[in-house]
Formats: sequence, structure tokens, C-alpha cells
Amino acid sequence: MNSHNLKIHSIETFSNEYVGLVRVRTRDGSEGWGQVSPYNADITSLVVHRQIAPYALGADALDIESLVTEIPEREHKFPGSYLRRALAGLDTALWDLRGKLEEKSVCELLGGTPRPLRVYASSMKRDITPQAEAERFLRLRDEFGYDAFKFRVGKECGHDEDEWPGRTEEIVPAIRKALGDEVDIVGRRK
Repeated sequence: MNSHNLKIHSIETFSNEYVGLVRVRTRDGSEGWGQVSPYNADITSLVVHRQIAPYALGADALDIESLVTEIPEREHKFPGSYLRRALAGLDTALWDLRGKLEEKSVCELLGGTPRPLRVYASSMKRDITPQAEAERFLRLRDEFGYDAFKFRVGKECGHDEDEWPGRTEEIVPAIRKALGDEVDIVGRRK
């Protein structure tokens, strides 16, 4: 394959507040899709265009390591979360593109062997009542077959406080009672 045709020709984002997708295309029309980190994904997508794309456009789409090393160095005055969250969109899109070109999964490209992967249903909310969360998890179990669940306990940024008094002590047994002992549950404290 002509390396000139594997130069990054375009980077597009498709986002709203909650999710941001990145499409990278090379000159030959090959494309890969990635995702910026969620939470204010629309803002992160702007960072892709302003602080990631200027360095990536025209670069070798297969030289992923150089790009993810070089871009933070070139943007050293803008360190931190948003730059890394935006870079994740480029990184995952380029791995997807490479996998398509080589007809391999990203797992194989990284030296692994594809196998079934257990997933869990998750909650990002703390403003939901324990009963409503249990009902939501039951729907996810029944509709999609999840057998593992993660939910938040404690207050955002913690400080050994609860979101509201008694929530953590109430949600753990409520989820267990609703879902039974056959599922795995993980309460996450931040």
C-alpha cells in the first residue's frame, strides 16, 4: 500500500454533550472511527479540531505512537484532561483504521487473542433513588442479559460523605435484594 495514501486527510467529529465520535480518513479513503472520552464530549470535540487535528493532518496514519507522544508535547501549555480526552478519539480511530487495513482486531494488533469479554451494566448517576436504580438494573438484566452491575456510592469527589444521608447504606442492599445472589455487583466510591 502506498504510504502517501495513508496520510491522514480528514478528521471529523460528531458529538453532543454526552458522546463524541471521531472519523479519520486517509487519502485513499480508508477510515477509522474512534470516541473521545464522554462528559462534555462536545467541548472535547472542539479540542480535537483545535489542538489535535493541526498536528495529525498529513501525518502517517499508521504511526500512532509518534502522534500520541508528539501531540501532548506540542501542546504542553494545555496539559490535562481535555487534551488527553480528545487524543483518545484520534488514538482509537487510528487503531480502528489499522485493524481494518490489516483485517485484524485491535486485540490482535496489540498481541492478544480475541475471546469473549464479560461486560457489566453501569450507572453514572447519584441522583437516582436506590429503588429506581434497582428497577433500572432489572430492566437491563432482563432485556440484555447482564449478570454484573456497577453503581456509584458516596458523594462525587468523596470526602467520606454520602450524596444524601443514608443513600449508600440503602443502595447496596436494595440492588442485591432486587438482583439476587446470582449476579456480581460492584459499588464504586470516588
